[in-house]
Amino acid sequence: MSLSRNGFILIGLFLAFGAALAFSPSGPLMFAFVLAGWMVSVGVHEFGHAYVAWRAGDTEVVGKGYLSFDPLKYADLSTSLILPVIALALGGIGFPGGAVYLREDLMRSRTGRSLSSLAGPMGTLLVLAVLAVIIAVGWREDGTTSPVVVALAFLAFLQATALILNLLPIPGLDGYGVLRPWLPVQVQLKVRKFEALGIVALLALLFLVPGASGLLFGGAVLLTDSLGVPREAIVGGWDGFMFWK
Repeated sequence: MSLSRNGFILIGLFLAFGAALAFSPSGPLMFAFVLAGWMVSVGVHEFGHAYVAWRAGDTEVVGKGYLSFDPLKYADLSTSLILPVIALALGGIGFPGGAVYLREDLMRSRTGRSLSSLAGPMGTLLVLAVLAVIIAVGWREDGTTSPVVVALAFLAFLQATALILNLLPIPGLDGYGVLRPWLPVQVQLKVRKFEALGIVALLALLFLVPGASGLLFGGAVLLTDSLGVPREAIVGGWDGFMFWK
């Protein structure tokens, strides 16, 4: 396990955008900072999947580069770029992204397969918790809060939406992945054909069904509230991120 060159570059961009935002606040910089932070969080999520899968017996994750924190290794054009960027830019939704292809047949037990699916959302929860601590330290009630902290509050909100969505027991999402090893093999095989459609159907549901996104946002706010992330900071980050509106 080591940090790849691409991982260094991504983290460096995140820090550089953050420094630029602190000294010269602007909507485009906030957008770039949050987007880079989102990509880092996806890396943590996917690394979690790969690490637990490796411990469970899938040794192929090493050769695939999944343990190197290389964002390009986790990338899939539709699930990592197109759909998540649409969800972020149009709806402020942290849509599940990234893709690691694990060999469940190499894992020693059903428990290991379930845990490898659960590890991704736990990585997202870890990122959310770390962000909440940073925000708690940097938040100022007198209105002098750094725009970086405001941006991180919105990023924390995105983590909360991603965590909720990922844990839904819908084929193609991690919540279903946790349950899948315990289902009859015939059921698994039948459902497998529709796994690729699950994420698209969920995106359509959130944008086309009235009230669906409201339920998601309500759950995300409850989660960020419980971690002490100020709502006004989230709103400020939302407005800055969507600078074109």
